[in-house]
Amino acid sequence: MKKFSIAFIVVMLFCFAPVFVYARPLDAETAEQELGFSVTSGIDMSKETQSTFDDSKTISGIADQGTAIEISVSTKDANGDLKESANFQLEVGASGMFSQTVELSLGENVVAITASKEGYETVNEETIVKRRNITIKNELENTVSIPGSTRTLSLTM
Repeated sequence: MKKFSIAFIVVMLFCFAPVFVYARPLDAETAEQELGFSVTSGIDMSKETQSTFDDSKTISGIADQGTAIEISVSTKDANGDLKESANFQLEVGASGMFSQTVELSLGENVVAITASKEGYETVNEETIVKRRNITIKNELENTVSIPGSTRTLSLTM
């Protein structure tokens, strides 16, 4: 009878004891999965730096409905300090998609994207987009490379 009483008490504790679970994401990758957040086109957020000749990029992606998306573009001034040149606030609708066109200045543009939703961990992603001068592209397209040639091409912005 004593064993039965102990077993009964243990079973009752398991049934009626409150269960506490920490349900927040543990890291950024898990947070991205929880929010369903992903940048699908426009720029590759997995690369630290990338180059383009375009003066603008359309950044598109997916996330859960109600997710707040902030896209900011910053450029470096003469002192090397970052200066925000554009900031966009979006909220993902029922389609689960977002899209925003951002203008890029010549030189380095730091593109930062933040996704947040109440009850979830905030996701921050950042990449550097180096916009090159279009004359470099034209010169590269029109240059014929001859072995032994001494002509040099300057890739400065």
